[in-house]
Amino acid sequence: MYKYLITLKPLEPFFFGGEHTFGADDTRKETSRYSAKSTEFPQQTAILGMLRKTLLIQNGNLTMHRKGEWVDSGKKGGHNPNYEEAKSLVGVEAFSYEKSIDLGIIKAFSPLFIKEGEHFYFPNAKDDGLEFQEFKGANVSFGNGLKKAYGFKNYDAKKHQSFAFTSLAKEKKNYSNFFKEVQSVGIKKSSDAESNEDGFFRKKSFYPKNSASFAFVATFSEEIKWLKESIVTLGADQSSFKLHIESIKEEDDVSKRVEEAYETKNFSRIVLSSETLLTQEAYALCSFILGERKSNRQLVNSRNGKKSKRYYLLKKGSVLYMENIEALAKLEKLLNQEYLQNIGINHYVIIKGKNNV
Repeated sequence: MYKYLITLKPLEPFFFGGEHTFGADDTRKETSRYSAKSTEFPQQTAILGMLRKTLLIQNGNLTMHRKGEWVDSGKKGGHNPNYEEAKSLVGVEAFSYEKSIDLGIIKAFSPLFIKEGEHFYFPNAKDDGLEFQEFKGANVSFGNGLKKAYGFKNYDAKKHQSFAFTSLAKEKKNYSNFFKEVQSVGIKKSSDAESNEDGFFRKKSFYPKNSASFAFVATFSEEIKWLKESIVTLGADQSSFKLHIESIKEEDDVSKRVEEAYETKNFSRIVLSSETLLTQEAYALCSFILGERKSNRQLVNSRNGKKSKRYYLLKKGSVLYMENIEALAKLEKLLNQEYLQNIGINHYVIIKGKNNV
């Protein structure tokens, strides 16, 4: 296997869309939104698409047409060496939250993190600065029987200060330390060039303050010396990023050192270093979760805009607490979905507690 550190430096303001941007939201009674803010990171599925396209372009598999570029498959039933080569390079299936797909020579890639100069920053644990404890004599119920009550000692939501990112040296920063917000307003016009009341919008994008870039580690089944530095596009506005790639050794894979960024506490816990999909069984094993969920649906048919069903993922930095080591071991097995981990989802670290509970 061959490992590469890939960095993506924004060359212009970027806007990463989520499930809900300016479009209609079927979870709320609205047809559209006037204001939208970029998410902090592109979805891991967007990174997969960008990586696949970059490999196809630089290997000469894409053909330019008047309405875009794609891999020519040749006549029906015929053999096309270019198509077969492209298929072996990146696979043909779209990503699915339900099953494994063929990614060609792409074996895996890590969740995105931030690189500033020579320093790497990862999602900080959301319980940073908090002391987890059991409330003796208290119980809680979620409709399936009584359980022990847990929480944080002397926690005050108004006073508690938390940081979103931390380096391996435990230097803590927020997203605003790396990227500044760029606001823009505009009018979407109809096909007859007339403006309409629903066409006004306000958009909040981001741009690096200094030398901040996005980065991830990719593993390929073969050496790819032919993959060069290039300009790629990402986001709803197809913003430009400078892609830089360098070969690294296994011991230099910084994505494997995330555990070093987190503090050991009294209780054992799982810190999510990526967005994570949990089953109901997995949720039931947790005594306490400090984190947020986000909903996500992917495009399954680009021609008619059909989307998949909605999935709910826990955000990076979320922390899972269990009552005992046995529950932790069961939860770890449920999290280990290799087909998700291969594209940077369901990554986590186990931080053993001082009291081993």
